[in-house]
Amino acid sequence: MKRIIAIVLAIVFVLGLTSLTFASALEKCNKCHKDAKSLDKVVAAKKIETADAFIKAVKASPKAELHKKFTDDDYKAVAKELKLK
Repeated sequence: MKRIIAIVLAIVFVLGLTSLTFASALEKCNKCHKDAKSLDKVVAAKKIETADAFIKAVKASPKAELHKKFTDDDYKAVAKELKLK
């Protein structure tokens, strides 16, 4: 019984850390992307529908230098939050 409880707690802990990772990726973007420059509006204006297109657009943007600190995993997490395919 103790072993089952330990396993359940470990799973909940890992899922909690994973959710923090997704939240922190979008929070990093929201520091700069506010109001008219919010990611929702930028994605809609550029008609970006997939995570790959999102990553390409960010890396090819004029401000790509500012985004170098982010990894592809960060971009994928943000794309998931934005509900891109």
